Amino acid sequence: VRRGGMVLTVTSLLEVDGCPPIKLREERDNEDVPLRTGCRVWSCARLLAEWLANRSGGGEDDGAGPIVVGRDVLELGAGTGAVGLTCAALGASSVTMTDRDEATLALMHTNARINGHYDASSTCEVCVQGLDWGDPATYIQGASYDLVVAADVLYLPEHCAALPDAVAAHLAPGGKVVVACGLRRRGLLDALVNSLRSVGLDPSVERETLGLDPSGGDARNRRAAAVTASEHAHDGAQISAAGGYVLVTAAAGPDWKPPERLSARAVADAKRGREEEERNEAERNEADRPRGRGEGNRTPGARRSEEPKGGDGAVASETATTREEDRGGDPGEIDSDANSAMGDFLDDFEDLGVDAGAPVMRTVPVADNDDDEDELDNLPPYRVHPSPAEVASGAPSASTIAAAADSLARNGFVVLEAEDGSGLVAPVCLDSALAASDGYLDRLLAAAKAKGLRVDSDIFRFAELCSRARGGRRFDVTAERRRCGNGGSITNGGSITLPLRPYPTSDDESASATATDAWDGLRRVADPWVSPALLGSGLMVEDDGSHGATFGVTAVGCVTSLPSAPEQHFHADGRERGIVNVFVPLVDVPASMGPTHFLRGSHAWDHDSPYLTREQRRAREGAEEVVPELRRGSILMYDYRVFHRGGANLTGKRRPVAYVMYARNGTEDTWNFPDESVWDPDSTGAG
Repeated sequence: VRRGGMVLTVTSLLEVDGCPPIKLREERDNEDVPLRTGCRVWSCARLLAEWLANRSGGGEDDGAGPIVVGRDVLELGAGTGAVGLTCAALGASSVTMTDRDEATLALMHTNARINGHYDASSTCEVCVQGLDWGDPATYIQGASYDLVVAADVLYLPEHCAALPDAVAAHLAPGGKVVVACGLRRRGLLDALVNSLRSVGLDPSVERETLGLDPSGGDARNRRAAAVTASEHAHDGAQISAAGGYVLVTAAAGPDWKPPERLSARAVADAKRGREEEERNEAERNEADRPRGRGEGNRTPGARRSEEPKGGDGAVASETATTREEDRGGDPGEIDSDANSAMGDFLDDFEDLGVDAGAPVMRTVPVADNDDDEDELDNLPPYRVHPSPAEVASGAPSASTIAAAADSLARNGFVVLEAEDGSGLVAPVCLDSALAASDGYLDRLLAAAKAKGLRVDSDIFRFAELCSRARGGRRFDVTAERRRCGNGGSITNGGSITLPLRPYPTSDDESASATATDAWDGLRRVADPWVSPALLGSGLMVEDDGSHGATFGVTAVGCVTSLPSAPEQHFHADGRERGIVNVFVPLVDVPASMGPTHFLRGSHAWDHDSPYLTREQRRAREGAEEVVPELRRGSILMYDYRVFHRGGANLTGKRRPVAYVMYARNGTEDTWNFPDESVWDPDSTGAG
């Protein structure tokens, strides 16, 4: 247990019959002022978890197992992820947990990790994504789910309309939605039911199914829920007075479709519109920004800095209104805030002297030049430009090595490109890798489709091919992954070799070998630039400095984003020091093709800390987001711990980026590929 200001961070257990115990990190505020409802486990989440564990997939106690088994599950308003992680433990095929608040998203990531879902042994694909019910531009593009769940999500009238919209945009034909609510205000339930009907669903309401009576269900779980309800009036007395707990369920027919305004096309249009707005805003900011002499490659900014090489700085600010205008009216009716939890919270803010109606502003100052900015943040430039002589010889100078190592160690990433912006890898080598990568990916996707997988939207994991997000349209194709050390890695003199596989045809085997040889060729060309920088960075030395740098290559492969691939959420590939990924783009990657976004310096954050101090929060909130556009053949190295995300591919072309993974002796990447081959007739992709 750790305290900091008004926040108490604890780890609790969610235990229901038929489900392994689930560990949950929570942030509990002062008992009278719960600042963030999503950061703790409320009674309704425990009751819904119990219902899911005991509800048969056949609708009654028919021995079919829990309703979640084998389903792709989406949790809306997930908070700590209690319900979604319960679904994962009960046998869901995949679980996507969503919320719009960054604090809850961070807690969900932590809870997924401490329950083992970011390990290779996990049998359920669990991911976390930001999603605002009322903003279709944040919806998950190209994904549909067999089961949509939500717990304790009705606080304000607007939730009754926004939640069904989010449900309809993501529910698959034949799918089911389950919403558990503690009623706090008259009229909200009727509004929710009417909104669900407006999107073509026929909901039913059960008023006696959920409750705190230990004799009515899992006594251990209900006692834990009752404790939470007794500690907060809004989770106990207010619910009891307004009508108790209800369960709302609805099943979509096999031919059901969402309204056109919530269709996949409408969501894609909303996302494109948002991207266009952001680009226009960035251009306006850039046009208005005063110029200074000596500007370099730093793009200061707030949420996003489009960063062409040599890019200029821009002022950006964020505003967020922390409350709505008071509505007034009868305290017991739907349009009154008097009895709503959110209204009570805002009153508490005002009692504490917080101006709840004022916007929250964060402005990043403009620097006159790159040198001033680097002095301010004490971070070096992240683009390093070898001289023409170095490029011609294929080997970096001592100064280039030092600059690259310094950026990798302090920024968490570095881009190496020629002084004229061109790449360091010869076009003939890139052309060979591009053709081989595309051909091999096509064969792998055809094999996955033959197994009945929807490759544009499903999550699947094979030894050769992974798609890790619903509707992600991103594919990681790899040769055999190896553990560094004990003879598992290779040095620059060795070769990547392929294990024996049951290839259906000689053409499939040839495509695999050709792609592996092409990636290995890129590795050999890039290594003279990479290995010296890794040595200089100190990342490949033991933490205590007791051993020298011992490292090797553990994988080669290619990550390809298809046209219309959505933007990812920010994430770190792993938590262990000593793993570096090296990207070599096989095509030019301008802003429209979705270059990788980085949070500068984020590799140095404590990824395992259950509680952030005020200083740590400020550092994360103020972290600069940069988006390096890349020329084909340039080299991008990044620390596995740095927070990054793939951008949206807004073009009609594929975006293939070859990669080489380096690891310090004894380390291993978090997302290890499974042993199950796509070529095995009995494989399923469950990983």
